[in-house]
Amino acid sequence: MGNTRISTTISPLTSDWNTDRHSDKGWPQFLDSVTISGLRGWTGETVEFRFPVTAIAGENGAGKSTVLKAAAAAYRAPSKFSDMRTFYPDDFFPNTPWERVEKVNLLYQFHLGVSIGTLNLRKPSRRWRGMPERVGRPVFFLDISRIQPIDTLIGYGKIAKQSTFRGDETEFSDTDRNMLARIMNKSYTAGKMAKYEQKQIGILSTAEGEYSNFHQGAGEDATTDLVTLLRAAPRNSLVIIDEIESSLHPRAQRRLMAELFSIARSQRIQFILSTHSPYVLEQLPTEARVYIQLERRGTRDVIYGVTPDFAMSLMDDVDHAELTVYCEDREAAVVIDALISNERPDLRRRISITPVGPASTVKTLGQLSHEGKLPGKSIGVLDGDQELVTGCVKLPGRSAPEREVLENSDEDYWDAVAQRLGVRTGDLLDAVEDARRLENHHAWSRRVAENLGPRVRTDRVWEDAVSVWAQRVVDIGDRTEFVKDIFTHLDG
Repeated sequence: MGNTRISTTISPLTSDWNTDRHSDKGWPQFLDSVTISGLRGWTGETVEFRFPVTAIAGENGAGKSTVLKAAAAAYRAPSKFSDMRTFYPDDFFPNTPWERVEKVNLLYQFHLGVSIGTLNLRKPSRRWRGMPERVGRPVFFLDISRIQPIDTLIGYGKIAKQSTFRGDETEFSDTDRNMLARIMNKSYTAGKMAKYEQKQIGILSTAEGEYSNFHQGAGEDATTDLVTLLRAAPRNSLVIIDEIESSLHPRAQRRLMAELFSIARSQRIQFILSTHSPYVLEQLPTEARVYIQLERRGTRDVIYGVTPDFAMSLMDDVDHAELTVYCEDREAAVVIDALISNERPDLRRRISITPVGPASTVKTLGQLSHEGKLPGKSIGVLDGDQELVTGCVKLPGRSAPEREVLENSDEDYWDAVAQRLGVRTGDLLDAVEDARRLENHHAWSRRVAENLGPRVRTDRVWEDAVSVWAQRVVDIGDRTEFVKDIFTHLDG
């Protein structure tokens, strides 16, 4: 259910973003980036928002919430919305008996239609400067306090003890109720939000009866509040949500992301999220994933396009391998594994191969590893068609792995692959020839598998073809040199 919903929402959103972007038809108001200096250890690092729904991951203390709070202060409430809140830096970064906030600089870049603007909020000593220059835009911020049980919040106990309730109640529309039902995978007959003395209480009804926040689970409670917020958010708003996945199980997380994609497209709303969840990250396109790596010296590196697996590996203390090898995708990982297994099988268990995203991400990680900024030993492995950079090595050949392996004309090679797959060589060659007509070489293995029938998996096509290639086709000297480079980093 979740995957089907996502497939119908993320593609249209991506299409609109690539086509219209910052035009009047697209996102005429968009926060492009924030640069933070002098605040909670930030020293001028920039975080860019490259997609209408962007998620920021990182360990606790890396600075995710600081980015979200800085983003919330980028705009003022438009004058036409008299009851809408304007967020100020002091709301998030106040002076306390233990901290004095000064010498802070927040630099923003944003789009107003096709025009690019900048804003500098600064606090050299006692007062923030630059507030009058802020552009008007509706901003909504949901922090982690939304998942606290309602009966623990100050003032709500009084409401719970009342025998009668006197407050304003707003019924959920069918659209809102259906959205909540899709996320929670639960049927609701009604829903409403009650307000009493500036406090909100969500009330839901199912076939079993009516119940309030006081008797809802944390995930249902938090999602009800989110649906209420989304209903109030005007077109072109900025919506910021801390730990979007909190209290939701994986399927509900995926369904929630699908709803955000749909709303981002229909209402041209920009979402900035923080997360620790691989299920959230895997729903997003590459450009929408940001990882903040906190170094031992307290400085930060902002990494774009990380894979969910890589993000989780950085946030997990469990480390069994002696060397982590970063590569672009699973196809490259299979090639690396086959080359090492053929050359030095005794050492294969000492390394971990992790796909991390596009070549730019591999290069960034290779450089960070070379500078000693990543935990443990690691190295980047680039495809053969990439330019070599510090901290990386290249796969044998001069092309992408799919082209190196599948653009092969040797009949003995294809006989061996066909034997492994349990198919006739002629059928395999026909399937490969058809696949190579596709412009996107990343789709070749899948097309070969489709042509060979349901008994042959895509993964198996690639693994068997690579295994034979690494054993029989690749130049032995190139294979030896590649594996030697890998283990030089392991033993060096």
